[in-house]
Amino acid sequence: MKNYAAIGTCPVCSQGRLVIAREIATGRLYVLCEECESEWSSPEDSREVGEAGRESHGPSTLLEREALEGHPWRKFLW
Repeated sequence: MKNYAAIGTCPVCSQGRLVIAREIATGRLYVLCEECESEWSSPEDSREVGEAGRESHGPSTLLEREALEGHPWRKFLW
């Protein structure tokens, strides 16, 4: 089982984990709900339902905790 970079529970669906994802084409990081697929541009924004979007990022990969070593978003990990 992969140890994904989870930062909390989705405020939109209250079921899915919020996981840091990386868009393949741009390398840009964002927050994605595993369940409802809501997206946020940052961990700070992911606390707000009104900041959620959908399908604004292309194909992506979910990051594992180790991928955030030294990154400022690491402090948000569970």
